Amino acid sequence: MKRIYFGLIVLGIIILRFGELHAGNLKVHFIDVKQGDAILIQYEGENYLIDSGKNLSSNKLINYVDSVGVTTLNACLITHPDFDHYGEFEDLIESGLFNIEKFIRNKNISTNVSYIRLTNLLQTENILVDSVDHENDLNWSMTTDILSPNYDNGFSGMNNNSIVIKMSLGEIDFLLTGDSVEDNNQYLLDTYDLDAEVLKVSHHGGLNGTSETFAAEVSPIVSVISSGNNSYGHPSQTVIGLLQDVGSLIYSTADDWNTWWINGGNGSDDISLDDDILVETDGENIWVNDELVWSSFAIDEEYAGNAFLNVSPNPFKNSVAIQYSVKQSGNVKIDMYDLRGRLVKRLLNEHKNTGSHEVEWSAEGMRSGIYFCRFVHGNKEEVRKIVLIK
Repeated sequence: MKRIYFGLIVLGIIILRFGELHAGNLKVHFIDVKQGDAILIQYEGENYLIDSGKNLSSNKLINYVDSVGVTTLNACLITHPDFDHYGEFEDLIESGLFNIEKFIRNKNISTNVSYIRLTNLLQTENILVDSVDHENDLNWSMTTDILSPNYDNGFSGMNNNSIVIKMSLGEIDFLLTGDSVEDNNQYLLDTYDLDAEVLKVSHHGGLNGTSETFAAEVSPIVSVISSGNNSYGHPSQTVIGLLQDVGSLIYSTADDWNTWWINGGNGSDDISLDDDILVETDGENIWVNDELVWSSFAIDEEYAGNAFLNVSPNPFKNSVAIQYSVKQSGNVKIDMYDLRGRLVKRLLNEHKNTGSHEVEWSAEGMRSGIYFCRFVHGNKEEVRKIVLIK
């Protein structure tokens, strides 16, 4: 039996219907380390740390990881050897607070003094180091696939050889992109199914990390930007707009991401360290900072051969006609939802006689993007995905 999964924002007491926060959930912490990346992943008693940000006098990363009860890091991973992705690992090792089982890196070697010092420290501490590319497996406790780097592509630059991971639990996929930029992003588009519910926005929200095609292909429900005080133009206003256009909820480790460009667009001036983002899932629901933001529910299509619902044209520009069939007189509901699962329009909720009917949805004032039309008649439910293009 084919099943369609459809997003629904759930508020108030209805939360109980769609799942509750509990210790067995997959937790992904996007830690505020200013202009840099640091992601702590926790699942089934195991802990993985992707990148570390720069070394900060505040020891923010060390204190955060310690504060959530981590004593063993089953793996630390460096997506690529840029200092804002590995700079704090040296202090983390020397803190002595964590048993570190393994380090994972790509096959690019940096000649930076700090990177050489970290490499020497790993040898001194007898910590296993693995070099990986797209042909290798992480063997973590949740489903993880390494999508890049693929060194056969011959891409130059550290960013284009970032380790990119697609991580999955149940119906929920995370796309963790490091600093992957144009060339590698095109390779990813050409090679993989990138659809994901949660996106770690590449290169701190920089313009070269997310194209219109990339945002549309991923179509994230939740997007997280790791950035802080910088003069690079991160995050790009264009990238924010692209993510908004596909209906994504946007979160950031910089508290001024949505206002900084008003003053010239030269980059964030956020110097705080208290904007951590916790994304959590049980495989069907997504919570951000303990708030349920998305849930999936299944709709049987055992009657798919005798469809009750048709939408035309699809994609559409201004309005769309929704034809539906009533097999037995009764109440009919037709609702429109956006990609985030929010009800945007109730088109119909009334008694209809047996036969064929039609209702029109005018999308005036709505953003371009993906929407869902949901038909309910008795115990029959049907959903159609439609695309608005303006």
